[in-house]
Amino acid sequence: MIDRSCISLSSKCQLSCTYCHFDTRIDKNGVEQISDKDALKVIYNFHQYASANQTGVKIGLVGSGEPLLRLDRIKEIVYTAERIDPDGRLNFYTISNGMFFTEDTCKFFFEHRERIKLCFSLDGPQKIHDLCRRTANGKGSYSTVVKSIQLYRETFGEAPSINATVHRETLRNAESVLNFFEENFKEVTFSKLVDVESPHLRIGKEDFQNFMELARTRNLALRQFNSRKYDCTMYGRLCGVGRTNIYFDNGKVYPCGRFVGNRKYELGTVRDSIDVIEKNMVERITPCTDGQCYHDTLNLQ
Repeated sequence: MIDRSCISLSSKCQLSCTYCHFDTRIDKNGVEQISDKDALKVIYNFHQYASANQTGVKIGLVGSGEPLLRLDRIKEIVYTAERIDPDGRLNFYTISNGMFFTEDTCKFFFEHRERIKLCFSLDGPQKIHDLCRRTANGKGSYSTVVKSIQLYRETFGEAPSINATVHRETLRNAESVLNFFEENFKEVTFSKLVDVESPHLRIGKEDFQNFMELARTRNLALRQFNSRKYDCTMYGRLCGVGRTNIYFDNGKVYPCGRFVGNRKYELGTVRDSIDVIEKNMVERITPCTDGQCYHDTLNLQ
């Protein structure tokens, strides 16, 4: 049963992160942004599916770009969900780079915090964060995202949830990175760098697992160790491809974000019902063994 999904709202971004796997795999200039009509169609379809199956669905309003550049679309999705789904079967989250985060934006997320969770991308202290997360002119984004996080703290009365990418330099500076997060945040999701061949950044599965075991000794809330749910191995969980996850981008539906642009793995369109998409998924995809990544088992480049 599908209980997790991501909807890419836009491929546009203010940053040019050197390790962005979307930049390395797809031509963003050819990506069609989801329209308001289609975005709401997906939400209605998910509500119908969740109601019929008496289940909940967690939907990430994230993707190949910065979601807050389409704050108008996020608002319409949230307002619609609150109207048609009083039982709260649909819940949302989004992850921002923090480059354009205003008081009004923060107020919206605070007022609708029961329906949508806002997270920020932060890779660690400035030296580590600015290594890869830069603007097009090469300027690091650390100082800007830290200001956005401070605004969140002042409004919510607590630190936000953080998403941090783990690469080779993270491992080389593991103690200082983990100290930084332990001293400043409570909830952190570490994600393994994928689809980047740069030898100075690339890490293996065992490297990531060893880092996570070290992180586990710290006073941090790590979703990877809450339960063995099907989600994504990039986050240290079990692969949900063919089981629980689908990904919307460029008008199509894929098993996960790493398949965007691969026609062979299109499971439907944004206008198809979730039942149809699920049927296609079950018929065409045999889930991989627990502990493996479906994309990696195909050895796709």
